[in-house]
Amino acid sequence: MDYHGNLLDTEFKDPNFLKKFKIFASRKSRRNPWTMTGVIIPAEKIEEVVKEVQENLLDDQPYYAHFYRGNELIIVYKKKVFRVTPDKSTWNKAIGYGRSLGIPGDQLVFAPNRFEDEEAYYRGEIGE
Repeated sequence: MDYHGNLLDTEFKDPNFLKKFKIFASRKSRRNPWTMTGVIIPAEKIEEVVKEVQENLLDDQPYYAHFYRGNELIIVYKKKVFRVTPDKSTWNKAIGYGRSLGIPGDQLVFAPNRFEDEEAYYRGEIGE
């Protein structure tokens, strides 16, 4: 089963980085100057993509990306990766790390993180 991921259009050194992925949805933020893009990652490519994301995240900004499938949630920061579940009780270390980088708590929600929530998220019914 493939992974789905959520990437911001403004978080990468290469502005064309997102073009390498199969995109399934996008949503412009109402409060911030970015667009969230939903991408599909073949399971056999996830480790390679995690490394590529880390290498391509901007050096001077505290951004992250996340990927998920089933009961897996992978949160990717520039210098650290957390493997948790969609259950928020497993996110404490990932949230703490994000806050230590200066990311506001309301941006550390890792949504969507289940396939069944994507449609509502990208329609703007949940999140933000």
